[in-house]
Amino acid sequence: MPPTASPRPNRRTRRTPLFGVAANALIAMMLLAGCDKLGAYNHWQAGDTKPDIAGVSYGPDARQVLDIYLPAPSMQPAPLLIWFYGGSWDSGHRAKYAFIAKRFTKSGYAVAIPDYRLVPDIHFPAFVEDGASAITFLKHYAKQNPDQIKDTPFILAGHSAGAYNAVQVVADPTYLRTVGLDSSAIAGIIGLSGPYDFYPYDVAATQHAFGMTPAVQSQPIAMDLAHMPPLLLITGTRDQTVLPRNSRKLAELAPKAELVEVVDTGHAGTLIALGFYLTTDDAVLGPVEQFLQTHMPTATLAKTP
Repeated sequence: MPPTASPRPNRRTRRTPLFGVAANALIAMMLLAGCDKLGAYNHWQAGDTKPDIAGVSYGPDARQVLDIYLPAPSMQPAPLLIWFYGGSWDSGHRAKYAFIAKRFTKSGYAVAIPDYRLVPDIHFPAFVEDGASAITFLKHYAKQNPDQIKDTPFILAGHSAGAYNAVQVVADPTYLRTVGLDSSAIAGIIGLSGPYDFYPYDVAATQHAFGMTPAVQSQPIAMDLAHMPPLLLITGTRDQTVLPRNSRKLAELAPKAELVEVVDTGHAGTLIALGFYLTTDDAVLGPVEQFLQTHMPTATLAKTP
């Protein structure tokens, strides 16, 4: 079904302070230089943060594993945020995103970070199917461990290709339906610098991941989005990897979307904004915390000014 126009999205432009622009630009250049740099950044930001439940299998493949981080015992049982990382669908490892878990567990959330199968071993839609499998596994885990995780709708979040995975697994209802769920299982989705409108496939990453897949199957903006939960879409105005038009277009079509454009921020900037030292950017963190408090509140965030 072709998309129908939705009311004009709630759109905000946020500006990063000048010092933050310089710091984020420097660190973003380091991150884009290679995955080893991301590991170093994660260690710097996360310190000795380790998952409470590590390497849990949600499927038979070696890549179908996830880690779960829990907040302090006084904050449990906690609502759950599932983080999908980026990497052009051909790279990434859950251990390098402990800084994301640290950020949200401090606010009273449980955080799950799944690995998923990667190109070239698989191609679309396998990585989206893995997202659905991880969600239903975690739904069952919450039911079985009510002292740790609340059995309430989850928040999905991700950066870049991970933001695509988080959006597409709900935008096309087939994925959740196949694992016995629907969009009511999702309280909201946070997409940082995500690709949602990238047909035709004109870069190597999308060509390798999607091949000859028709746009009606692969593009979130081509779906009937009437069932979508609330979306927070954040993009940097200087993103040359995933152009801001991706977030703008999805925000126009989704019925409950908030669009935040961060001035003078590039592709990696929206990710490292969630770090703790030097790179924290309230232009990103502020809307994220407000979205969480609105759609999946915790007592900790309720106290945030």
